[in-house]
Amino acid sequence: MKISLAKLPTPIEMLTRLGKRYEREIFVKRDDMTEFISSGNKIRKLEFLLADALRQGCDTVFTCGGEQSNHARATAHLCVKLGLKPILFLRESQPEQGNNSMKKIRSFFASDEAERSYLKEVVNGNLLIDKLLGAEIVFVSQQQYARIDEVFEEHKQKYESQGRKVYVIPEGGSNALGALGYVWAVAEMTGQIDLSELDAIYCAVGSGGTYAGLLAGLRFLGYDTPIVGINVTKREASHFAEKVLKIIDELSSYGIKVKVQPEEIKILDDFSGPAYAVPTEADIECIKMVASMEGLVLDPVYTAKTFRGMLQTSKRGQRILFIHTGGTFGLFAQAHRFIEP
Repeated sequence: MKISLAKLPTPIEMLTRLGKRYEREIFVKRDDMTEFISSGNKIRKLEFLLADALRQGCDTVFTCGGEQSNHARATAHLCVKLGLKPILFLRESQPEQGNNSMKKIRSFFASDEAERSYLKEVVNGNLLIDKLLGAEIVFVSQQQYARIDEVFEEHKQKYESQGRKVYVIPEGGSNALGALGYVWAVAEMTGQIDLSELDAIYCAVGSGGTYAGLLAGLRFLGYDTPIVGINVTKREASHFAEKVLKIIDELSSYGIKVKVQPEEIKILDDFSGPAYAVPTEADIECIKMVASMEGLVLDPVYTAKTFRGMLQTSKRGQRILFIHTGGTFGLFAQAHRFIEP
């Protein structure tokens, strides 16, 4: 059902200095250490999804995300390792540019100095890794991304007419099969920490699959520990609550049969910032504080917002666990936010 791609188990560490400052016990599940190029939470999902792609005899994999998508980067890397062709459909971060980014990427060796300057800003972080891996990149507008399933189908027909067999992975790998990765992660954690003694587990919510897997895993193994999701997008929490319930319902087809009530889903909208992948100044300061006090590096898209949300919503004396979902490469794309004027 799965193939072993991640370096597991990842450790759980205690943040003693931050815990002392905030007067609570803070633990971190280091899923930023699942691999190097494929680091982060996505590899746990991809162990199941790519196993399914291979089982079906596919040779090409489609997936999608933002220009600096951690999921797209991890998918590209693992596809290359497994001999599959990765094709990444990346959403333009600035709608007014239309599809100009793809044209500029193709003209990488353009003589125009302004063009070269632009490329130095764009081809970095996760996108640089995607390019180094040789992933095919299809830039799509915000409008196209809103109907990504149709875009996938259009391109799938084209590739399959050429004799290729395409496997489609949804945004974030967030479906029932992918969520199994975090059902298994809960089982892994039972050998590392007493989950019943935790007041809450915190994780980022960007597509819902990690949260769904964690919640299903906890309930399947008999734990009533609350899990708090920090929404890092501008979609409303209600959107993710519906998606989580749908994924958990579909997990029953894989033997994970649990009943979750809507009120058990706790997803907070208050820390998403001005836009997806845009951190606030408070998030930047959180990254600096956690790095300087604990040597733990957060990312500006997911984990900084989640960590800040955890510190502000947990209470003095509580015992809490933070799921570090990775994303370190994304820091390099926002290095200017860390440079003092």
